[in-house]
This record gives sequence, C-alpha cells and structure tokens, in this order.
Amino acid sequence: MKALVVNYGVGNLFSISSGLKRAGFEVEISKEIKNADLIVFPGVGAFSAVAKFIQINSDKINDLRKSGVHFLGVCLGLQIMFEKGTEGGESKGLGWFKGTVDKIHANVKLPHIGWDKIYVSGDCELTEGLDGKYAYYVHSYVAYTNDHVVMKSNYGIEYPAMVCKENVVGTQFHPEKSSETGRIFFDNLKRWVSR
Repeated sequence: MKALVVNYGVGNLFSISSGLKRAGFEVEISKEIKNADLIVFPGVGAFSAVAKFIQINSDKINDLRKSGVHFLGVCLGLQIMFEKGTEGGESKGLGWFKGTVDKIHANVKLPHIGWDKIYVSGDCELTEGLDGKYAYYVHSYVAYTNDHVVMKSNYGIEYPAMVCKENVVGTQFHPEKSSETGRIFFDNLKRWVSR
C-alpha cells in the first residue's frame, strides 16, 4: 500500500513517514499531488502558508477524494480540511468539514505541548482501542466544530481530537509522536485504507 506524504514546504515529514513505514506503508514524499492509496497532509506550520498550496491544488485533491483515495490530516493537516482558519490572517481551507480553526480560547499556556487523554465521542473504526489513551500534542489552534467529531480532548476547552467521514480522517494529535497510541492508530489506519 502506497502513502504519499505531501511536502507543502512545512511540517515534520520524516517522523510521519517513519510511523507510516512501521505500519507497513510504502512511503513517498512529494510536492506533487498524485494518486496513492493514502494521501497525508502533515502537521507543522501556519494555516495561511498551507492554504495557498491547497487552493492551487484543490481541484486535483478533490478529484482524488471523489475517486476513493483515502486522506489523513495530522494537526495542521487536519485543520486545512475545515472551511477556514485564522492563523496568519483568515484563509480558506478545503471545506471538507464545517467549522473554523482558531486559537484555543482558554486561559492556558500556548502552544499546548504534551500528552493528553483522548476520548471516543463518535463512530469511526479508526478510534478502535484508543478510548482513554494518551496522545501527544503540539498546537495553539483547534477546529471549532461539531462536524463528524469522533474523538475529543481537553486543554482549557474541549476540542476535536479526531474527525472522520467517508475516506477522510484527521487527528489534532500527532500519532507519529504518540508511542503506543500512535502504533494502534497506524494499525487501524492500515486496515481502514486496505478494506
């Protein structure tokens, strides 16, 4: 099974690639959006910077989604799946999920870096074995939404830890840095992509 990790000029491409390889994916890192079993939007950087890349390639991305290609977004990669984001000025996302990505509105230290519990709150096979586990986060922004939220977490406020619908999944946490929790997630991911 082939996973394409999109190199949009930001993000820690090595660690997400390693996590996918450990789960049994053949991984290619590319600036070009092309067909694969799984396309991955990795997770470090500013919404506005990635939004430009997404808008230029949105037709191709949407065509691949409609053709049945699976998509995984991690952290920022999850956030760009929403309608818009405010980081770096208001920018348009893919609009696959309804909602706006904005700074965490709580009296807490930002960025949020560290481990927090994740709780299943909806139906998606990718949550299997993850309820009550700890996952690793590095972020200041979250999606304000109720659209297809299947896991939640808390840091000053309750926010989506995972969204999932059809052939698209996004995690606010970093599975590639989440140790045992990440391993379970990647195993679920491989099963989901291969069915």
